[in-house]
Amino acid sequence: MKNIIIYGVILIIMITSMTNCIDKSSSKKSDIGDLTSMEITRLMGTGWNLGNTLDAHWNKAAAWITNPSVNQIETLWGNPITTKAMIDKVKESGFNTIRVPVTWYIFTGSAPDYAIEDRWMDRVQEIVDYVIDNGMFCILNIHHDDYNIITENGSGVNGWLRLHDSGTTALSAAEKQTINERFAKLWQQIAHRFKDYNEYLIFEGINEPRSEGFTDNAAVWAEQYSVLNNLNQIFVDTVRAGSGFNPVRHLMVTPYFASIDPHGGFNTLSMFVNNSTGRLRINDPQNRLIVSLHYYEPYYFAGLAAGDSNSLSIYDPNNSHISHNRGRVLSILNEFLSRGIPVIMGETGALDKGNEAERVKWVNDYVRKVKEMGIPVIIWDDGGSFKLLDRRNLTWYYPDLIKAFVE
Repeated sequence: MKNIIIYGVILIIMITSMTNCIDKSSSKKSDIGDLTSMEITRLMGTGWNLGNTLDAHWNKAAAWITNPSVNQIETLWGNPITTKAMIDKVKESGFNTIRVPVTWYIFTGSAPDYAIEDRWMDRVQEIVDYVIDNGMFCILNIHHDDYNIITENGSGVNGWLRLHDSGTTALSAAEKQTINERFAKLWQQIAHRFKDYNEYLIFEGINEPRSEGFTDNAAVWAEQYSVLNNLNQIFVDTVRAGSGFNPVRHLMVTPYFASIDPHGGFNTLSMFVNNSTGRLRINDPQNRLIVSLHYYEPYYFAGLAAGDSNSLSIYDPNNSHISHNRGRVLSILNEFLSRGIPVIMGETGALDKGNEAERVKWVNDYVRKVKEMGIPVIIWDDGGSFKLLDRRNLTWYYPDLIKAFVE
């Protein structure tokens, strides 16, 4: 009798495990499989970033830890452990999409496999499941694997992904090859782990690709975009070569620093989009690419701290800075939409300056205009300067702002 009970318990566990696997596979949310990327973005609505959490790493003024635990990294930048209740609260508040930024290098092994540790991948999957199980869209990316020169905790370097060396010196052929191989290996593993998650899970190749200390001239910009477009192409090709839903998954590709501004007067849009064809310079046989852009605009109001002499705490749509920069961003967004290229505003936000009512005006003007273009807007929440959700008490710090945003 005792053996029968034990076998019965084992059978229940096996069935539960099989059910969970099926729940994430093709039987779940298969109603959107035939939609184009433009149609998908129209469904994503309003989003929230789980910022400064799984993306935390060593480039902040934090103590280095030998062989850190998953929890130590997740809480490194001051936020608590992510719970299902947090994600449920975001869903209940009217959000349709959650972006899950992830930094991988601390838990990544050495060449040639660059194996991601199971304990980190398992935790990432657990949080993705919180989102997917709520019927929400989830964006998963490579976030802060960037090469960084550390100054806050002494000299040194961390991260590994960069587009250019200092000055006018391009990366060596050997470093480019190493970066390409590592990038491909990471996406191969991520794509394989999530292969049975359908179109509600979207991959974003790189967060804000950039370099440090380069000389601002046309040749350097052309070189950086050559490296970046190649990385974006590796991302697309690697995911497409996978199994499950990966051959048809919607993918986000990112321009330099997730923006298209004429850096130093150089037309970087033409380096990312082929003007003669009106198509991205990254190829996808499925035509399921979405551009990832980040704009904390109008900057003097949204991104500049209160102590700066140029900072604006009042949102006046007729202010010359506000009207100019709002118009600039809308024009950039239209550059893509007019070519039939879908866009996701993966990050935006407005710093708190004790001016919630003014930030509501910002939402009702700037954010509303972006959303009326059919572009999903995903607000940044880092638990700090851009804090929104009190993750410990499951309340919103600025309820009127959140109400305006989701409406």
